Amino acid sequence: MIKLQNIIKSRYLAALLFSTSYLGLSPSAFSESDIDWETKRAEIKEKFDSDGDGKLNEAERQALKEAGKQKMLERFDTDGDGKLSDAEREVAKQQRQAKRKKRMDTDGDGVISDAEREAAKEKRRARIVKRFDADGDGQLNDEEREAAKAAKEKFMKRRNDSVES
Repeated sequence: MIKLQNIIKSRYLAALLFSTSYLGLSPSAFSESDIDWETKRAEIKEKFDSDGDGKLNEAERQALKEAGKQKMLERFDTDGDGKLSDAEREVAKQQRQAKRKKRMDTDGDGVISDAEREAAKEKRRARIVKRFDADGDGQLNDEEREAAKAAKEKFMKRRNDSVES
């Protein structure tokens, strides 16, 4: 039981590392969490920005990615073979989904109602507007919407690339 709890805790931190490794895109715009992403981004920059320029270059991002992979292995490589099997990946996926469900289930009844689902969508929309509303009018115009779309595509590509490697 303790090992499972450690795996769950470890998975969360690994997901945080992976999701924040691409600082050109604010993870807060696409995540479902109430984590203070600005603070987390600052902590990651402090740790991995070795040249001190305030942003992560490719080498620094690679170091962050490798650290994230190592944490994933520490948390989910239950057979100790140095890689994640399909079964280990499935455990990680199930834990991630359970956390998301728990976060969305605000009344704690174990079911995500339409109202809870809509509230989560609104929260996500608000984060996206906050991140991409360059003119500060509280809405996304066509240009801002395109910037959000491009950022999401870049985020998804990088996330998929990191999963495949």
